[in-house]
Amino acid sequence: MNVLSVCTNLPTERNPLLGLFVRRRLEKMSELTSVRALVPQPWFPLVRPRVKDSVLPDRTLNMDLANMFYLPGIAKSYDSLWMERCVETWLCGLEQSILDDAVLDAHFGYPEGVGCWRVAKRRGIPVFITIRGLEVELFSTRSRGRQLVKALSEATGVIAVSHSLRNAAILAGVPKGKISVIPNGVDTACFHPGNKESARTAVGYRNTNKLIVSVGNLKPVKGHDTLIRAFASLENRTRVQLVCIGGGVTSPWGIELRKQADSLGIGNRVQFIGPQSPAVVADWLRAADLFALASRREGCCNAVLEALATGVQVVATDAGDNAFFVKTPCCGRVVPVEDWKAMGVAVDECLESNFDLCSITESVRDCSWSRVAESVVRTFESRAVPTALRIG
Repeated sequence: MNVLSVCTNLPTERNPLLGLFVRRRLEKMSELTSVRALVPQPWFPLVRPRVKDSVLPDRTLNMDLANMFYLPGIAKSYDSLWMERCVETWLCGLEQSILDDAVLDAHFGYPEGVGCWRVAKRRGIPVFITIRGLEVELFSTRSRGRQLVKALSEATGVIAVSHSLRNAAILAGVPKGKISVIPNGVDTACFHPGNKESARTAVGYRNTNKLIVSVGNLKPVKGHDTLIRAFASLENRTRVQLVCIGGGVTSPWGIELRKQADSLGIGNRVQFIGPQSPAVVADWLRAADLFALASRREGCCNAVLEALATGVQVVATDAGDNAFFVKTPCCGRVVPVEDWKAMGVAVDECLESNFDLCSITESVRDCSWSRVAESVVRTFESRAVPTALRIG
C-alpha cells in the first residue's frame, strides 16, 4: 500500500513548527508502509506571491511541495477546486507503480478532504479523510458544509481524532459506520517527567512563585481571555505566574490579551513568549506546577496530552475530548467552556493539592504515535478494498 498524504500544515524550512502532530503520525506510518506527502502552498499573484521554501533537511519522511493557486479571503467555497487541481497535478507526476496501489490520505476536511475526494472519485482509488476540529464550524456553512458532508459520506473512510468530532460529523449527516476514532499521540521521547528545578533553570524561570503554563496559539478559540480572567480571580494570585506559549503575540488578538491582563492588574504576572520548539515546551511543562487551557473548541488537544505525559496536572475546559483524557481528580480538573469562575476555583484547588506524577503519566501511556500509526494503517488496510465499492 502506498499512502499519499495531503496536508497544507506540515513543517517546512520556512515554517518548521507547523503541523508537527501530522508529521509525527506520518513518520510512524512510514515505518509500517510506504508514505509520501504533498504540502500544497497557497499563492496568489502580488497578494500572496510564490515564496522559496523547501522540505526540512531531515528526510525521514518523503515530502513534496507544490504551489496551489487560490483566491485569498474570498470565494472560499472554491478552495476545494484549487486543492483538487493541485493534487491531480501531483499524482500525474508520480510513477505508475506508486499509483497502482495508492491510498489518498487527506488531513483536515476542507479543503484537503474535499479536494482529495474529488480526485479519488475520478481515479477510482481509496480516500481517507482525517477531521481534526476545524470542520465543526464548517458543517453549518452553506456551500463548504455541503461539500464537506458529501465528501466525508462518500469517502472510503473517515478518521476523527476525538469522540466529540465523530458525534459532530454524525449530527451533520455523515454515516456513523464511516467514522473511526483514532486520537492524536504524544512524543514521549520529548515529553516525559524530569527534575523541576533543572527545567526551570533551562528555561530561565528564576521566580519562586508557582508557575502555570498554557500552550496554544493566541486565537479566540483557545480562550486565553477566559484563562486570564480566571488567573485574576485566584486567591493567591500574587504568588503565581502565568506563561503562555504560542504564536500570535503581536496579532490584534495577542495585543488585546496583553491589554486585558494590564487592565486586571496582572500584567506583570502574565508572560506571552511566542512559539517554542517541542524540546523547550517540554522543559516549560516540567518546570510548571500546573497546565491550564480554556479552549472554546478542540478536537484531540496535543497540548493536553503533552502536559499529562510530563506528569503535570491539567485544568482544561470540557471541549473536544479533554474530559476523556483528563481523568479527575488524579489528573486535574475539567470545567465548563467560558466559565472563568469555575476555572479559577479549579486552578486554586490544583495548586494546593498533592498529585501523583506516576498516575498522571500512566493515564496517557497508550497514546504513543506508534500506536496511532498502527491504528491508522490497520484502518486503511481493512477498508481500502475493493476500491470500486468504497468510493461513492
